[in-house]
Amino acid sequence: MTKEKIATQILTFILKVLLVIVLIAIALILGAMVGYGIIGDGNPFAIFEMSTWGHIFSYFTKPTIVN
Repeated sequence: MTKEKIATQILTFILKVLLVIVLIAIALILGAMVGYGIIGDGNPFAIFEMSTWGHIFSYFTKPTIVN
C-alpha cells in the first residue's frame, strides 16, 4: 500500500467516527426534546436550560449527610 492510500483510509476512518459521534449527539438531543417536551408535556426547548438539567440530575443523586 502506498502512503496516499493509507492516509486516505485513515482520513475516511476518522470521518466515519466523527459522523457517528455527531449522529449520536443529534439523537440524544432529539430524544430529550421528545421525552421532555412531547411525552412530558413541557416545552421541548427547555432541555437547553441549566435548571432543567439540575432537576433531571436531582433524581439520580441523593443528598449527602454531613456530620
